[in-house]
Amino acid sequence: MGRKAKPLPIPEQDRRLCRIICLCQLTLVLSGVALVYLTVAIYMPSHRAFQSGIEPTPVTCHTVNTFMQTSYCDWASCGEWCLTRTAGFCPQIEVQVRRNGTQVRLEGCRPRRLVSIACPQVDPEALKKFNCNNGTECSALTGVFNCSLGHCANMSELYQCAPKADGIVVNSEHDNMKLNGFFSCYKSTCVKIKQVFYCTRYCPKISTTGVNVYLLYEDSVYTGECERAVALDKANGSEDPVPLADPAEFWRADNDSGVLMASCLAVSRHDTTLSATDCVNGSLVDQARVPKLFMNFTVLWSLYEQAERVADLGQWFAPQQSQLVIYNRTKLYINLEACVNTLQGECKQFLNTHGRDGDNHTAPSRFPCYYDKSDSSFVVARFDLRKTWRELLIAALVPSTLFLLSAATLCVITRSVTVGDDARMHCKYCGGGSPAGGEPVRTGPDDETDNEESPALGPGA
Repeated sequence: MGRKAKPLPIPEQDRRLCRIICLCQLTLVLSGVALVYLTVAIYMPSHRAFQSGIEPTPVTCHTVNTFMQTSYCDWASCGEWCLTRTAGFCPQIEVQVRRNGTQVRLEGCRPRRLVSIACPQVDPEALKKFNCNNGTECSALTGVFNCSLGHCANMSELYQCAPKADGIVVNSEHDNMKLNGFFSCYKSTCVKIKQVFYCTRYCPKISTTGVNVYLLYEDSVYTGECERAVALDKANGSEDPVPLADPAEFWRADNDSGVLMASCLAVSRHDTTLSATDCVNGSLVDQARVPKLFMNFTVLWSLYEQAERVADLGQWFAPQQSQLVIYNRTKLYINLEACVNTLQGECKQFLNTHGRDGDNHTAPSRFPCYYDKSDSSFVVARFDLRKTWRELLIAALVPSTLFLLSAATLCVITRSVTVGDDARMHCKYCGGGSPAGGEPVRTGPDDETDNEESPALGPGA
């Protein structure tokens, strides 16, 4: 029985040529896939943006209602992936759309009286939690608690509550599994709260001594003693505000002017002046109604809501919000597709920044938005035609150029490179048709075969 012939070795090819071919093939495939994906992610959304009819000039939106849909999600303000239908996380945000308010400047303010006081919102996740199922951890439970199967969160740390406890009495140390709902506890003796009760955040006191201006913004207030208030533009109802060549005075401090209160988007201090943007609901409150020395935020909010006098009778400066309304209630989308493709929790961040609806005396979210004059069913928070055009240009040029270059290179290689009888690639247009790279064929010990089947060549052959 004869010996089996060993397989012939594969000659070593030009590594540079192999790398070029592999790189071009990889680039061709990846750029082709990118073109298909970008059709859905960039090209189609860009076409819709250019044809949408949305006004490029932003207006102002106030969040009026936020709801987390848990069953059927017919629409969502933001979805985490545009290629699939939104499921699970389904925030629904409704807003009021209006024109921007007035730019206001308070002049002649006493620097020592200009103070910013904040009453930030409470994060429920920051409440201290007790596991009453764990030994004696709840042996001295005291305060108002929100419990679920023996796990209780201490609301008294961040809220001031005045509930009327009239339910069952539970010992938090021995009957811990009965702790379900709201309880008022004192040294482990907890009484269930059956009726609806209200809590307010712990906020610093507001000094009222010598103060005649209160500018509310977000969850803060800027207080001061100023001489007058001027406007830099004039409201025009549901149309764009009209800039003024010269600032117009609409309030001056005197004995009968009252205390000026307004709600603004942002307030900044410049030495003896306060500058505020998007100011609305300018109101005057009689000085006699303001508590002496100090008051809390609850009293401030109550005074502001019950103010009966407006700062400007003509409603040109710091007008009432109702005078500027475009759409009273509509849906808010993060963009025209109501979704993002980053997969980085962007929708949860959007809900935190745009989903505050003003419950429990908190400031509602106020932000720029974009609307369509012919469609009142929705507005979008993000709309920038320049950015859209820039992204479309990059998304179209880069993968298309790479695709064409790699395809052209492979075509040239197909025409100029052949495989010779020695199983090596030869370049037809390189140095007299020598093998690509010009390297000799290497052989090793395995290339030798039995003398009877394949005699070795002698030196003079």
